[in-house]
Amino acid sequence: MGVRASMSVSIMKDGELWGLFACHHNRPRYIDYERRTAIEMFAHVFSYELSQFETTQRNREEKNMSRLQTQLMAMLADGRPFKESLISVSEDIQDVIPHDGLVLYSDGEFHATGTTPTAEETRSLARMLDVTIGATAFSTNQLESIHDPARDYIDRCAGILAIPISKRPRDYLILCRRSISQTVAWAGDPTKPMDVGPNGVRLTPRKSFEAWQETVEWRSAPWADNSLHSANMLRTVLLEIFLKVTEANNAERARAQEQQQLLISELNHRVRNILNLMRGLVTQTKGTARTLTEFTDNLDGRIHSLARAHDQLTGEQWEPASLRALITCELEAYTTGRDDEVVLTGPDVLVTPVAFTTLALVLHELTTNSVKHGALSNGVGRVEIALEEEDSGALLIRWVERGGPPVAPPARRGFGSTIVENSIPHELKGDASIQYKTTGLEARFRIPTRYLYKIRHSEADLLPETRSPVVNTPKPGGKALVVEDSFIIAMDLSAMLEDIGFAETASASTVGKALDKLEEGGIDYAVLDVNLGSEQSVPVAEELARRGIPFVLTTGYGEVQDIIEIYPPCPIVQKPVSESALAAALLRAGEGPTAEDT
Repeated sequence: MGVRASMSVSIMKDGELWGLFACHHNRPRYIDYERRTAIEMFAHVFSYELSQFETTQRNREEKNMSRLQTQLMAMLADGRPFKESLISVSEDIQDVIPHDGLVLYSDGEFHATGTTPTAEETRSLARMLDVTIGATAFSTNQLESIHDPARDYIDRCAGILAIPISKRPRDYLILCRRSISQTVAWAGDPTKPMDVGPNGVRLTPRKSFEAWQETVEWRSAPWADNSLHSANMLRTVLLEIFLKVTEANNAERARAQEQQQLLISELNHRVRNILNLMRGLVTQTKGTARTLTEFTDNLDGRIHSLARAHDQLTGEQWEPASLRALITCELEAYTTGRDDEVVLTGPDVLVTPVAFTTLALVLHELTTNSVKHGALSNGVGRVEIALEEEDSGALLIRWVERGGPPVAPPARRGFGSTIVENSIPHELKGDASIQYKTTGLEARFRIPTRYLYKIRHSEADLLPETRSPVVNTPKPGGKALVVEDSFIIAMDLSAMLEDIGFAETASASTVGKALDKLEEGGIDYAVLDVNLGSEQSVPVAEELARRGIPFVLTTGYGEVQDIIEIYPPCPIVQKPVSESALAAALLRAGEGPTAEDT
């Protein structure tokens, strides 16, 4: 090669050989100690500058990653989804790690920007990554060499930098680079065969020192070390954010499951309680009624009072409501009408919706407990309820029972007892104390001022007595059609219609059967339920209106505005339906109803 003298100086970085300064001369040359020392010093300075350059570069990358993290956290704080936030900062990632396309593959969902594989191709690639790479970033500039299917899209993605962003190996941020053609200059043919020489088959010295060139295709530009370092930094940022999002989602899911379980327990408790209370209402009403008519009238009125209390609990008007009205509505469904059965004293109070709901639950439990076990269970006891305004502005509620059976603390603390004792302290940050005295249960509750909208002082201390109204209406005759999917309710409505005066009734449980009944003719009036299982009775109502047949709608929904908008004008009766309410609605229907009839 014509080289007669050589000298090399190692370039060391972090205790490892990073490179060489290689010097050659075409004739023998001696380098003295002073010059060798100066050259060695130059190599040390170069190593120092190299370290400083890489440190500066890494600091810049860390600063960019910190800025990227701040952007992502700000987007998440604004409520933007994690996937959308990450895709939106793809240009910022491009500034740090140059790439041609970006893929986010998370929870089996595919999101991409730029030039990338398709969703199906990415799924196959992700399965390969699951079994190939570890927990750190992985890069290759020749993807088809480790993943055969990549040959089908090598023009779009020849190299990847895959960044795992979850603990489980299924979520990746994949940066893609296109294929490039590259000409590489070699000092000689790297595939040069061995020749037979004087020493046998072995490599022999070259006779030409011209450069040998090779064109390399189906590869992307290689990923530099600083890109890998940035990728691992980005992985740390994304993993932290991803885990925070996952933890937040898991916490929200756990809260939702807990709330669902609470609602299921509440529903189960309510259903059992209502069934028991129905039995108690029947027993109590039977004991005070003198005739069968009186018994049915009283029982019917109490059931409707219970329904009105339920409407108060489920209404969505979301404005301050009267506490006295709540107490009145809750208790009047269970009282027998004695003047001294319930005594309510003190001012009326408008409470906020949150407090109204909580107090409704507590009062419901106290009332039903009194009906089953306390002062309202024997026909001679009484309940005294006192509302007092404290000097601090808070509201004090006293519940005292007298004249009932001897009281003993419950042997088992059930869900209802938990609501009475813990709802107000937990939900309203107030106070609650329950005493099971032999003379009767005594309860004391304190409601903080922030849940009180207004206190209105009133002279009316006694709970007003409520009686079911008696409606004297003409009795329509002829044949009535009942469209109701519940067989028992249909039977009950048919019996009511016969009592009202209809000579004949027919029933249908579906829209098709009801239309068939109308085709047969002879229908003079109709009573329609809004919901018939999987369908609504709108077509039947429209056909009745077209034929000029009066009809009444029945519904269990508290809000009827949506019903009014889609049905022809007609009276609407809330379930449970009483005979008097049905008769009055039929009379209005016969006179020509308007959309305001409810």
